[in-house]
Amino acid sequence: MNVTPAFQQVFSTVLFLTLLSGGVSFWMASQSNLSPHQNRIFENAMTTWQIGVGAIVGLLGGKATDLLHGDDRESEE
Repeated sequence: MNVTPAFQQVFSTVLFLTLLSGGVSFWMASQSNLSPHQNRIFENAMTTWQIGVGAIVGLLGGKATDLLHGDDRESEE
């Protein structure tokens, strides 16, 4: 499998931010009362978590597509 350093860096960054925002969301959801400012932070963290999960799936899907096409090229030779 050919994983470039650029892909590793992007994937690691997206994974880190996704896990961080998911942790913040989980922690804030366990609080009993949130101020309006905290509620806004919670909403932003939830949105970042959702977008991050989609980005991770997209990155892995793109890499899987490259792997499948790479196998087709090898079988043709």
